[in-house]
Amino acid sequence: MRCHEVRNLFGPYLDSELDAKTSFEIEQHLESCVDCARVFKAERELDAHIFSVLRRGKKTEGVWRKLEGQIASPTLWGRIRRKRTSTQVGLGFSLAVLVALFAIFVWPNLRHLDLAVAIEKDHRAFVEGTMAPEFIGPVPDEIFRTLNDRLDAQAFATLPSTVAFQADGARLCHLSGVPVAWIMGRYQGIPVSLIVLKRSELAHFPVAKRRIESGEPVICTRTGSFQFAARVVGEQVVCAVAETSKSQLEDLVKSVRGPG
Repeated sequence: MRCHEVRNLFGPYLDSELDAKTSFEIEQHLESCVDCARVFKAERELDAHIFSVLRRGKKTEGVWRKLEGQIASPTLWGRIRRKRTSTQVGLGFSLAVLVALFAIFVWPNLRHLDLAVAIEKDHRAFVEGTMAPEFIGPVPDEIFRTLNDRLDAQAFATLPSTVAFQADGARLCHLSGVPVAWIMGRYQGIPVSLIVLKRSELAHFPVAKRRIESGEPVICTRTGSFQFAARVVGEQVVCAVAETSKSQLEDLVKSVRGPG
């Protein structure tokens, strides 16, 4: 791939919309092209920042309808076109338009990341070293007694079969009130969170539930700077989050087998 071809695909790549072959070609190019890697890093950081800002609060419907009408109006688009051809275009105006477009067209789709968004914060804490495993090996009795029927202790033994994954330990966490087995480890040297929950708990994550039940063998998305992948293994849902490619994380999730 040439530089201009790769850069034109940064958006779809960040949104995990490309097939495995194209994603791999982009990753290969980024490893060998310093300039494209620098541009990609800037786009990824901007993407993560905008998503972070948009998640901070609830939109006010009246204001958003008014803003959407202004963005869609020919008058505003004429102003944007004139600004773009003028040397007087301001960075503030450009950023305001960019944020407005993201707010209108990206915000409604954020709900499609419900399970991924719930996981992102804790995975970031793990990557930054502020969240660590509680135990290694069998589930301690004091944790086991709190599981009841909402989480099986065997969930902590649901691991990838690939030798490239090394578990550091695990802990019991709660996502939107749902108890999950949180297994922390590394895959090809990259920090990975492996999260296991009962399939019956998907009712708390309706969008993930709908996508999983649509028949997708592995559901993938990007949340911030992390890639997210999940699939059903028996009566459990296994999720993985890491700062890696979609194809690598898919392979990791596909290698997960039930305990035993």
